[in-house]
Amino acid sequence: MKERISGEEIQNLDKVWHALILPMQKMNEELWNGKLEGVSTTEISILSIIERKPDAILKEIVEILKIPGSTLTSAIDRLEKRGLLKRVISQRDRRSFGLELTDDGRIAQREHRENEKILWKKILGAYETSEERRELIRLLQILADGIGRTEEDGGKDGE
Repeated sequence: MKERISGEEIQNLDKVWHALILPMQKMNEELWNGKLEGVSTTEISILSIIERKPDAILKEIVEILKIPGSTLTSAIDRLEKRGLLKRVISQRDRRSFGLELTDDGRIAQREHRENEKILWKKILGAYETSEERRELIRLLQILADGIGRTEEDGGKDGE
């Protein structure tokens, strides 16, 4: 059974979290410019999915991102308006729409991958050893696995 989360632990996390947020925001401002300036994380995720799986249909993207169809439609409208993607008839299912990256969309994805590498190197560079870096990744994986759980799944905070 999980141990109860203490008030002190919450205070300590709050302090560290806020000390981390400002430098991360500054890094984001430095890195996310050019074709990606003003693009949301959901929109970047859509571009990434389309790049990795060009034959994806809208229904699949909704399932992958776990977002409502209306949210996807709004995000696609914004990306299309920016000239980063276009709607196309799916070759796999002619009754469905697919999405295709434009030339600017491919440039944006290249910028995204390059900027993420810079960001990950800065984060990992804060640690002295590969053992510390592996521990960070291990702990972040636990966080990623656990943070989305519902209370019914055991995600309750113990208070």
